[in-house]
Amino acid sequence: MSYEKLFEPGHIGNLEIKNRIVMPAMGCSLAEASGEAGERMIRYYAERARGGAGLIITEITRIDDETGVGTPNQLSVTNTHMVAQLSRLAEAVHAYGTKIFVQLHHPGNQTPSRLIGGRQPVSASDVTCRVIGEQPRALSTEEVEAMVKKFVTGAVIAQKAGIDGVEIHGAHGYLVSQFLSPYTNKREDKYGGSFEGRMRFVTEIIKGIQAYCGPKFPISVRINGNDYLPGGLEDEDGIRVARYLEALGVQAINVSCGMYDSGR
Repeated sequence: MSYEKLFEPGHIGNLEIKNRIVMPAMGCSLAEASGEAGERMIRYYAERARGGAGLIITEITRIDDETGVGTPNQLSVTNTHMVAQLSRLAEAVHAYGTKIFVQLHHPGNQTPSRLIGGRQPVSASDVTCRVIGEQPRALSTEEVEAMVKKFVTGAVIAQKAGIDGVEIHGAHGYLVSQFLSPYTNKREDKYGGSFEGRMRFVTEIIKGIQAYCGPKFPISVRINGNDYLPGGLEDEDGIRVARYLEALGVQAINVSCGMYDSGR
C-alpha cells in the first residue's frame, strides 16, 4: 500500500507543513509547576519533531490559572512570562522543519476543585459532570466575556513566542464544548438558547484571535462530531458546527467525539 500523499507538503491556511503527519494534542504533564515549557517538555516535543512529524499540537494548554487547570504540570499561556521558554520550545521543534500549534484549553466542569485551589468548577451552566461529581457554577455573562479575552491573550502570547498557530479545544466536554452542546448549555443570555447563541462564545474567541493575531495566523478548532449523549450534539449538529466555523474563516477543523460522561 502506498502513502505518497502522506509525505507530500500540505497547507493549513498560508502555513506550509512539510508533510501530512500531525501529532495531535496529548497530555504529557511535563511543564514546570509555573506552567512554563521546561527542559523535559522541550526534549519531549523535539524528539517527536525529529521523528518526522510535520505538525505538532501541544498538550492542553491553560488560558486561566484560577479555574482553568486541567492537569498537574500543565503548559500555560496565561501571561507574558511564558514567552521565553515557549520560544525555546518553538525553536527546538522548528530545528527539524516541524511546525507547532498550541492547544488553548479550559476544562470547565471537567476538573476537580483540588486542581484549582479548592475553587468551585465553572461551566456554561450548572450541569454536573458525573465523572468528576462536583457541582459547577454557571459563569456570569461578564465572566464569559472575560474568558473570551483570556483565550485571545493565550493566542497572542503563543504568537509572540514564535508558535505557528493555535487550536481551540472545543471538544470532549471541556468549556468551549460545554457552550456548544445543548447537553450542558442551558443558558438564557446571549451565550445560550439558539444555535447562534451557543456558538457565540467560540465565535468571539475566533474573531478576537483574528483581530489581534491577524488573518494569516492559523486557527484550528477541535470539535465533537457527536457527543454520544442524549440531548447532546449529534452527527448533523457536528456538521452544522463545522460549516459555521469554516464560514468564520478557521483554517482547520479537528473532529473528535464524546465527553467524560459519554462512557458512563
